[in-house]
Amino acid sequence: MLPDILKEAISIEIYGREYYSIFSDIVEEEEPKAMFRGLARYEKEHQELLEKEYRNISKKPIDIEVLDEENREKARRIFPEQLQPMDISETKDVLKLGIRTEERSIELYTRGAQETEVISTKSLFTRLVHFEEGHKKTLEDALYYLEQEGTWYGYSPPTLEG
Repeated sequence: MLPDILKEAISIEIYGREYYSIFSDIVEEEEPKAMFRGLARYEKEHQELLEKEYRNISKKPIDIEVLDEENREKARRIFPEQLQPMDISETKDVLKLGIRTEERSIELYTRGAQETEVISTKSLFTRLVHFEEGHKKTLEDALYYLEQEGTWYGYSPPTLEG
């Protein structure tokens, strides 16, 4: 049971890493680009922590290439075939999906922490809940700012004065 929860958690982190990486390539402004690159890095770090815990619990390595390809493909299907800048509506949809993904991670880690008696896993899941709540807040803030007439953290498109 616990190895299965860890595998699911690893899958979510792989998906998140790929999702945020692709999105960082699509947005044009440097602030959100940096935010998404940072989120992708965090997802990779979480994946590595979960893989280590999986090896400690199961006493065997995980076949990461299978999980990696499956979840990278899921993330790629969300984006248009031609990766090009997205309009405000599409960007909001992508942010909302990111928020739902973080919520799913929070639920999984919360449930996992409650169900396991393994101290190291309980501690890891509890830490990951905290991290994912921060990621969710970052995405919610980005969505809020984007909804304020299409701005990203203080950036707004240039307007023509006439």
